[in-house]
Amino acid sequence: MSLIINVQTLPEEGVSIHEEYERSWLTNIPDFGHDNEQAYIKGLIRLSGSVVKEGSNLRLRGRVACGIHTFCSRCGKEMEYPVNSEFELVLMPGKAEIRELEKELTPEDLDHLYYQGTEIDLAPYFQEQVALEVPMQFLCRPDCKGICPGCGANLNLEPCRCRKEESDPRLSVLRQLKIGK
Repeated sequence: MSLIINVQTLPEEGVSIHEEYERSWLTNIPDFGHDNEQAYIKGLIRLSGSVVKEGSNLRLRGRVACGIHTFCSRCGKEMEYPVNSEFELVLMPGKAEIRELEKELTPEDLDHLYYQGTEIDLAPYFQEQVALEVPMQFLCRPDCKGICPGCGANLNLEPCRCRKEESDPRLSVLRQLKIGK
């Protein structure tokens, strides 16, 4: 099945979506190509979901799943980051109106989108969901301690090996000083 839906011929019960794509399908994140040594999509990108008519609107419920081969941003450990996300959008016929240059978005604005014409390509909605699930920094675990900048020890595996220098004993009184507010 293609991700292009004809609104006029869409059955009332809707259609199911089950697709798998190679990395090259994900055109909105060019940095994750297989030739990138830092991060790349490993395996296939799996899409599933359904599109149902609701009057003249369409409701798209979808799921994206893939794995990203990458390295932890703090400790440098090689890792696999799983992307497994569900989303739901309402697609309304018409053209989006931009009334003000600056407008505060409501949660409804984020999941109500517009389409024009009789055919809708659903690929950009699935591609956007993958992009939204990619974190700014990949972490091997939420409490990753990273690498010591002095000795290079992986603080998740071993303590810091930096030599602790004794400070000037004449300043020991200042270490005990408490400044109140």
